[in-house]
Amino acid sequence: MTSGIAQPASNRPPAGAGSAQAFTCHLVGGGIAGLASAAYLLRDGHVPGQDIRILESSRVGGSLDAAGSAERGYSMRGSRMFGPAYVLTYELLDGIPSLDDPDKSVAQDIFEFWQSTPWYDRARLVEGGKIVDASAWGLRNVDRADLVKLMLGTEASLDAKRIDECLAAEFFESCFWALWCSMFGFETWHSAAELRRYLLRFLRLFPDLETMQIIQSTRHNGHDSIIKPLVRWLAQQGVRFETGVQVTDLQFESVAGVKTVQRIHCLRDGKPDAIEVGPNDRVIVTLGSMTADSSLGSMDSAPVLRTEGTDGAWALWKQLAEKDRAFGRPWTFCGQVDQTKWITFTVTDQDPRFFKLMEDFSGSAAGRGGLVTVKDSSWMLTFHLYHSPAYAVQPEGTGVWWGYGLYPDRVGDFVTKKMVDCSGREILIEVFSQLGLQDQIPALLETARCIPCLLPYTTSQFMPRTAGDRPQVIPPGTARLALIGQYCEIPDDVVYTVEYSVHSARLAVAALLGAGPAIPPTYAGLDHPNALVDALRRILR
Repeated sequence: MTSGIAQPASNRPPAGAGSAQAFTCHLVGGGIAGLASAAYLLRDGHVPGQDIRILESSRVGGSLDAAGSAERGYSMRGSRMFGPAYVLTYELLDGIPSLDDPDKSVAQDIFEFWQSTPWYDRARLVEGGKIVDASAWGLRNVDRADLVKLMLGTEASLDAKRIDECLAAEFFESCFWALWCSMFGFETWHSAAELRRYLLRFLRLFPDLETMQIIQSTRHNGHDSIIKPLVRWLAQQGVRFETGVQVTDLQFESVAGVKTVQRIHCLRDGKPDAIEVGPNDRVIVTLGSMTADSSLGSMDSAPVLRTEGTDGAWALWKQLAEKDRAFGRPWTFCGQVDQTKWITFTVTDQDPRFFKLMEDFSGSAAGRGGLVTVKDSSWMLTFHLYHSPAYAVQPEGTGVWWGYGLYPDRVGDFVTKKMVDCSGREILIEVFSQLGLQDQIPALLETARCIPCLLPYTTSQFMPRTAGDRPQVIPPGTARLALIGQYCEIPDDVVYTVEYSVHSARLAVAALLGAGPAIPPTYAGLDHPNALVDALRRILR
């Protein structure tokens, strides 16, 4: 293994047991990390499908979700972008038949779609209703020096620091910051260490930052293009999916200072239950959730803020962390909702009017224009028109677009309300007004259905952290237990990506079973001088 996480002897299969010793793998959480773990258990560990059980409180797929209909309006809590840095994701999906063509893998379908419908953003930033020359990053010499210093420094020197502690206030007015923060979701109070990881991980993006032509996307939304094919394939292999099961606690047994899970406590359809864990069973747990407690609004109502932990993802992590600090400190990430919440919105349009207006405005066909960010919007609005069909069952003539506000607690420039208090109709009025389309608002609203979504913890992974806040994939002092998802620690890799979840799954299975091929090292920009030189040239331009 080359990803910086050693395989503890306590997690290896018993000597001489080999594959003859049967065991069950209990996977807590059915998001992409849990599904990837199941796939690796089958592929690399040769675990029979019937010996893999996935425990999920609600819908399988986690944050890669999408729902609704053309009549009621589609909704998705988030949107995903991909690229050449997603080595493990593509390798995993290369073995999964795609949704539309069983003779084609999901990875192949993504590449083919990218080749036929590449992004080339001509209206990446908009200000005053006009397109900004985004190639002019607007960095001062001191900003360039600070940015390079951040990239070339050490992560240890940034422990617990905020981004705005490392960069001057003027830096955050630059086009570079508008491009970067709107693409990845960074805010000034987020982790400087995580920003450094991103800068180095995505060095290859710098020459194309404003055009986004290196970015890849799936043919349909992430749920249809990735989750559905993966779930179908796992089910065909016999993997057991148990939904309606909310895991509330893990009961441990300690022998010679080593903890193993003895019992999984849960609510099954709301009723207390317990799952016995055998002496050779493996337990893989997804910690936390960036979409927990999310709520939907409508055209006429705003979503409601909820932080009670109804899906249990945070409650379980807190329960484990209170017992043993080897499980990290979840409070670092979920305890400051005002700094981690977002409003996203999905728009279903039965008329092509807005799509045609944007195509004329941007010079890019729908689905090929990338992100549009309204730089002078108080909400810092960003949106994207999807190539149709964004949903596998989307009828012809119906368009879907998606967006979000980076600062949902600010009052709008045209709608004098905080974004969190706005209905879908009010959000659309703000978007259309920012684009100078006031005269056409009545007609545009007539055929559009906007569903806003409030997510309390969307950028919680970015909160400033110190060593130990994120637990190791294999917690010290445990056996036959692994932690996966966005809130475990993987050196050098970047959270808020599908790749991070898949990476955690690969590490977990490799450590628990001692199986599988070597894991490719995480792309580290400082180890690639050509990419580093190209990025520095672009910064210094």
